[in-house]
This record gives sequence, structure tokens and C-alpha cells, in this order.
Amino acid sequence: MEFDLLWLVASFGGGAFGAAIGGQTAFIFTGILYMIGLGGYLGGVDMGWFMGSIVFGPVFGPHIAFLGGAGAAAYAAKKGVMAGGANGRDIVTPLAGIGRSDVLAVGGIVGMVGYLVNNLLAEVPALSVSDPDLHYGAEVIGWTDTVALTIVVVSIAVRFIWGSTGLFSTKDHALLAVGEGKHWVEHQEGWGISAMHGLTSGIMSAFATIWLVVFIFPTAPGIVNHAQLVGWAISAITLIFLSLGMKTPVTHHMTIVASIAALKFAPILAGTSDVTAWDGDVMIVVAVIIGGIFGALAGVLGEALSRMTNANGDTHIDPPAFAIWIGTSVLYVLTAILA
Repeated sequence: MEFDLLWLVASFGGGAFGAAIGGQTAFIFTGILYMIGLGGYLGGVDMGWFMGSIVFGPVFGPHIAFLGGAGAAAYAAKKGVMAGGANGRDIVTPLAGIGRSDVLAVGGIVGMVGYLVNNLLAEVPALSVSDPDLHYGAEVIGWTDTVALTIVVVSIAVRFIWGSTGLFSTKDHALLAVGEGKHWVEHQEGWGISAMHGLTSGIMSAFATIWLVVFIFPTAPGIVNHAQLVGWAISAITLIFLSLGMKTPVTHHMTIVASIAALKFAPILAGTSDVTAWDGDVMIVVAVIIGGIFGALAGVLGEALSRMTNANGDTHIDPPAFAIWIGTSVLYVLTAILA
């Protein structure tokens, strides 16, 4: 397992800071910083170092900063110090307002655990393609989104350490029922509207991803490692408005899964990773539509996972991370088979 003491120490700071400002706010900053990195790519600069160390490293990596905030909220709720008696699912409230060092320390420790677990998961052997020309010249695919899976694994552990409802929260409700007054995102919890948000935001994100690859890949091939996150970052930034009380949809699981689908299917359907040959190819349109379909599936999956593990629980198990892990894993397997 790759291990760096400096990054581990920094992860304590990142997790504690995520707790101080609130997990959701930390995640919003991840999206903002990604857009700064994307700006560098658009300017012809290889921003891989920035994406890896700042955006997805100890500073605002979701498996560190967001997870630190979520874990600290569960601990604070267990101690009975959450403002207004809120339960451990509150990832919005900045925990700095509690004024307790132990809460921030728990956030830091959870951030360190997130760093270690993500590195451990990265050691799982990656899937590969037989024809690299159908995968942007790269043989290795990966095996899943390890950041998303880290959030799921550690959040489940947090539920059993500081929560009391169990993983599937079925003490008072059927598995897919929504408890009275217990919602994840109430204004999008219908199956139809979840699918519609996924389809529409997914098409938007898939198009943006394909266009970034078309224009940047010839001069900066590293963009294929980050282009799938453009819609995800936009979705993350829109959570500012949700935090302000506006009925904004939560779509980052939909947009990233849609973009990954389009990114993986485009060269397979076009028969080449030469993006200059994609102009006017109807198969690229098909890839974007496939992205939208996967976005809709991710929307429904996220809602189902919310009802099963989060909405009726007393700590936060992130439905988008859960859906991203599953969706990414499926798409990587499909890519390995088809390419």
C-alpha cells in the first residue's frame, strides 16, 4: 500500500477542517477547486498534480474533508452536542459552532482513516482492455471509484460506532419507505423525478465531458482522467443553493456516472480514440444518450440507497457515493468486456 506520512498528517488537518466548516461545504469546495484545475487544463497546463494533491488529496478530497465532516457530526450527535438536537445525518451545519476540540479531532481522525482506506482500496488489481485504441491509448481502466467506496465503507463503520439504527434502518419502516419527517432530499425523492434529473443532468454532463476530450486530449492527454468530473463539479457547486435553503437537486452521482458512461462508450462506438475522427459521427451522439440513460439509473439508484441506508438512519451514509461506487464498477466491467 502506498503510504506517505506527510499526506497522513495533512489528512488529519483536512478532516478536521471539513468538520469545522461542515461536510457539505467541504464538498462544495472540492467542486470549486476542480473547476480551477480544469481552467489550468484549458490554458494548456498539465494540472494532474493539483487534482491529485489539492482537489482529491488531504485538502478537500471527499474521502478526507467531507468524510471528516460526516464522521464528526455522527460523533457530536452521539455526545448530544449537535445544535438544536440535530442527529448525525446533519452534514450541513459547521461544527465549529459547537466549540469542542474533541469533535474536530474526530473529524481529523476520520480523515486519516479515509486516506488509509482509499490507499488500501487502490491496491486492488485494476481491470484492463484488450485494445487500448478503444480506451484512449491506455490499457488500464481501474476497478472502481475508490474515493466513493472509501466514503461508503467508513460511513458504514461510523454508523455502527456512533449510530444506533443499523445499516438498513428498518426498525420503524419498510426498506424502501420514507419515514415521516425523515428525508434525504425531499423535493426529489420520487422515482420519476429522480430519473428525470439523472437523464437531463446526465446528458448535459456527458456532452461537456466529450467536448472537453475532443478539444483538450490532443494536446493534454491527461484530461481523460478528469474530464468525467466536469458535471460532477458543477453539481457540487450547486449545493451552495441547497445549503441556503433553496430546493436545488442533488445530482453529482448522476452527472459523474453519465460522464463516465459517455467517456468509456465514445471510443468503443466510434471504433477509435482519435478524437479528431469523431466530428459528425452519430455514434458520439449515441454515447451521450447512453450517458443520459446511465445518469437516470444513477438517480434512481441514489434514491433507493437513500431510503435503504440514510433517510431513516441516525448517521450519514452518503447515497451519491454509494451510487457512484456501484455505477463506476459496472461501467468499468463493461469497458473491459467491450474494449
